[in-house]
Amino acid sequence: MPRYKKKITRQMSYEKFAEAIAELPIMRQAFLSILFFAGVRVSEALALTLEDITCSGNTIYIEFFRLKGSKQTDPVPLPRNSALYWLCDKGTVLTRDQRIFPFSRTTAYRLVRKTFGLYPHYFRMNRITWISENFGDAQVYSFTGICAQSIDHYRGKVDIKKVGKALLKETKGV
Repeated sequence: MPRYKKKITRQMSYEKFAEAIAELPIMRQAFLSILFFAGVRVSEALALTLEDITCSGNTIYIEFFRLKGSKQTDPVPLPRNSALYWLCDKGTVLTRDQRIFPFSRTTAYRLVRKTFGLYPHYFRMNRITWISENFGDAQVYSFTGICAQSIDHYRGKVDIKKVGKALLKETKGV
């Protein structure tokens, strides 16, 4: 599990994320976009090669090699936003088995820290919480490959107003 002193449980919106990466070089934007959208571990993103990526219309499918006992998942569909378009253009520069991101875990950690003041695993918590809140834990399992027991470890704070409103609606029927 991650080694950080304090778990940050607030969620980050895409607007805030996009604003923070706007001035970075495109390779770093793409790397951070993968962390943000896919909620993968840094080492899973760093291990990517062109063989793991399929570009199709407005979607990029990425097959991640899951670590730490997570089950392998189907290729993850990510939106082909401006930074992720860069992944589809790498075929002219890289060989099929060459890593896309030629930097270390330490460099990746420093990039996240410098850009957001956060730890890289934050994006995993952010995505797992978002998927769980919007689609349920079964979707988290299918998207990330982690077991149900691990989902609670990653889940951040969610908006409980939905529950309060549902309870109020339930009591009005009585």
